[in-house]
Amino acid sequence: MKPKYNSHKDYQDHVLKFLRGFYAYRNPFFIIPESDYSIISKLWITDLSSITSMLDNTYSNRGPMPRDPDAMIRSFLLLLLMEPTKSITEWVSSLKRTPFYGILSGFDSGDTPGVGTFYDFFKRLWLLDTPNVKAKVKPKKAKKKKKKKAKKGEKQPPKNPGIIKRLVERHFKYGSKNKEIPTDFLFNFFQSVFLKKSASLGLLGDLKKLGISGDGTPIATSSYLRTKPTCNCFKEGITKCNHHRIYSQPDINRGWYSSREKYYNGYHLYMLSASDSYYDLPLYPKLNPASRHDSVSLLLTLNEFHHRYSISQIDKILLDQHMMLALFMNYLTLMV
Repeated sequence: MKPKYNSHKDYQDHVLKFLRGFYAYRNPFFIIPESDYSIISKLWITDLSSITSMLDNTYSNRGPMPRDPDAMIRSFLLLLLMEPTKSITEWVSSLKRTPFYGILSGFDSGDTPGVGTFYDFFKRLWLLDTPNVKAKVKPKKAKKKKKKKAKKGEKQPPKNPGIIKRLVERHFKYGSKNKEIPTDFLFNFFQSVFLKKSASLGLLGDLKKLGISGDGTPIATSSYLRTKPTCNCFKEGITKCNHHRIYSQPDINRGWYSSREKYYNGYHLYMLSASDSYYDLPLYPKLNPASRHDSVSLLLTLNEFHHRYSISQIDKILLDQHMMLALFMNYLTLMV
């Protein structure tokens, strides 16, 4: 069935009703810790009710009544605010053992969702039928010669020399195109609920002359690339084969961690933030393959951000020295 729409006022009434009913009668001496006041106030003023109408098309007209989408996303935000290192399984256990968490999420006392319910909800936020962008079954990666390590703080050169120049030339010739990506729903929700509210409060800076900053950071997910064979060559005594393998994390690859002077497996997160914001509030994150150079990540992230950010125009951008030098040299070669 379609989820029932609940306004933010309904959520506030729900919290007051169940907190009073559960604690006032069962434990009249219960006192909310002072450290939790800020978290309670954040959820109290954050209106998440719009997610129900945004996800309406992902629910069927038949079947049992689903969990309230605003309560599900609020519970996940509560996890990030209170216990960000916990897994979903551990969080589900905390919801059952601590009624305060369930009530603050928006669930009825003693009626909290299970692990499968959370993962089923997360699928509705991702605009692909598969959990990964790339296919899990891929050709076996050939062993490459070890590259010479860069010095501390020095970036590895782009894997494809001249790619920045080609991207810039393509932009001037054809313009930029808006391509649908799996995270479109998440950013639309983030922009409509959080960014617009922050902009109205003046937390993003001057919207007429909005300044942004961009920088990348490595995110290591595993020590080694975990793969499984699709053949029985090893059992048959064949140690070298070129059959495809199943990658558990097909979207990641190997990149250079300059500040720690080592290679790693994972992603390269490029983040655009409000440079004039006192709190350096994030505007747009993008996960890139670890091997992607900062300059390439910047151009691709800016292109996606340009087509999705609708609050104000960008007046200036703040970059580090390496990025500014790389972009300046490529633009200069085009102008000559």
